[in-house]
Amino acid sequence: MVRKIAVWLTKKIGLYHFFVRIETKIREQKMRKNFLLYGKECLLQADKAFRSVNAKLFLNFGTLLGAYREQNFIQHDFDLDVGYIYSEKPENMVELLKQFGFSHKKQFFVKETGLITEDMFTYKGVQIDFFAYFVKNEDFYCYVGRRHETKSAAEANKTDGFPCRLSYVPATEFHEIDFIGHRFYTPDKAKQWLKDIYGASFMTPIKQWNEFEQKTRIVFHNERLYRKEFAK
Repeated sequence: MVRKIAVWLTKKIGLYHFFVRIETKIREQKMRKNFLLYGKECLLQADKAFRSVNAKLFLNFGTLLGAYREQNFIQHDFDLDVGYIYSEKPENMVELLKQFGFSHKKQFFVKETGLITEDMFTYKGVQIDFFAYFVKNEDFYCYVGRRHETKSAAEANKTDGFPCRLSYVPATEFHEIDFIGHRFYTPDKAKQWLKDIYGASFMTPIKQWNEFEQKTRIVFHNERLYRKEFAK
C-alpha cells in the first residue's frame, strides 16, 4: 500500500522515473550484499538439488561467462544463471528446490501453450534464474524475456505480455569444471556458447553490455511471455 501511494504521488509531481531509479539502486545494492555473502552457497545448493535426483544443472549466461573468463563470479554481478535441458527437467522441480532452501518467486511462460521457460528462485536473498533449454536441429535454445515496449510490468502481464527473444547455442554435451571450490557442469562448447550469447568480444569485460551492439545469436521471437509471481 505504501509503495502504491508513493508511485501515485511521484507520478503526480513528475518524479516517478527518478523514484524508480532510486528504488532500483537500493534494491540492487541489497542484492549485491546478499550475493557476496551467499552466492557460492546458493549455486552449490542448486547443484546439489539436481544431483540428488540424477539431473544435470549447468552454468549459464553471466555465471558461465564468469567461470570461463574470470574463473570467478563477474565482479558487478548480483544474481546467478543456470540452465537445464527441458526434456531432462527434474520431476516436481519446484518442490525439490524448496527442500534445499529455495523460495519460488516468479515463473515465466507462454500463455497459449503453458510452456514454462524460466523460473526465478531466491536463496538467502540471492536470486538465481533457471532457464529451460529446448532442442532444435543442431542447436539448443532458451527464451529470454524483455521489458514491455511501453507498459509497466503489471500492466503488460494483464494485457499483451512481454516481448522475448530466443538465445541459440550449439547443441553439446556437458562436463564438470572446478569453479569456486566445487565441481559444476558447463557446456563442452562453452567458448562458442559465450560468443553466440555475448558476441566475439566476450573476453573483454563490458559493464553496460548491450546485445544490440554485438553480433550474437539472440534473435527476436513473436511469442509473448507472461509471468506468475508467488507469495513471499
